[in-house]
Amino acid sequence: MIGCHTAQELTQRGDEVTLFDLAPRESYIKRIVTSEVRVVRGDVAELPAVAEAVLDARPEIVIHTAALIGGAAQQVVYRGFRVNIGGTINVAEAVRLAGVRRLLYASTLGVNDLSYPQTAPLTEEFPVGGSGGVYGASKVACEQVLKAYAAAYTFHLGLLRFAGVYGYGEYAGGSGIGIGMYELLAAALAGRPAPIGSGIPDTNEMVYVKDVARGVALAAHAEALPHNTYNLGSGAVVTTDDIVRALQRVVPGASASRGGPARPDPFPRLQPFDLSRSRTELGYEPQYDLEAGLRDFMAEIKRHS
Repeated sequence: MIGCHTAQELTQRGDEVTLFDLAPRESYIKRIVTSEVRVVRGDVAELPAVAEAVLDARPEIVIHTAALIGGAAQQVVYRGFRVNIGGTINVAEAVRLAGVRRLLYASTLGVNDLSYPQTAPLTEEFPVGGSGGVYGASKVACEQVLKAYAAAYTFHLGLLRFAGVYGYGEYAGGSGIGIGMYELLAAALAGRPAPIGSGIPDTNEMVYVKDVARGVALAAHAEALPHNTYNLGSGAVVTTDDIVRALQRVVPGASASRGGPARPDPFPRLQPFDLSRSRTELGYEPQYDLEAGLRDFMAEIKRHS
């Protein structure tokens, strides 16, 4: 989802883009990316495949978004770490071998250690530690691995921490928020009671995929990245009640409720990202609040159904 929407944003700016994916779905890519892009099939967990793709494309910038998320990462712990951490090492090594100028890494708000007091919007310096699961732990580890690689081989590094991303996608990585928000809108559009799935936390910062894609493109085109780490979010924490109210404004008469218990969340997110650094250094400004994101997402579902 993020890769294709970012490819669309970049090609609209005149960039040439190559997509690398384990099982690319050509029909989905063509729905999102209106310009021609090259598509390479390969596994991020296999260094020869990654290195060959990068050496062949000779890109100025590599954007690494491949990962298993949430339950998909947790299902088989070894596989989750092999894909997320091993795959990231492979990407960094391919960047080194090919002499790529800049590597942008898709990190997450899940690296924040929310056991610390949340007294103000969370800056990039807020303590990290993950959530105790494979996904959060792997993202914390990958940030440190990439900082070490960039220091050793002097390529530009951008660690882009995304809030919970939703939008029109295939959700192959297992995003609970992505799947949950799609099922919510699809049910409302069909006139059915809309489920709030367990992948949607009671409180969270969510960001629409087109805002994320624009933020990644800004980081790709920035002349310099004075800091390694940048928050990309909406700047607002929303509750499930906020989601229901926004949904009812987008689909009048829609009803929505929890289909079961929310996922355990001993330290809920109380504060959104502080976006000051991304605004100042990247020119990032979210364009979609929750209602606008749902409205555009609904239009995408209708357009592609």
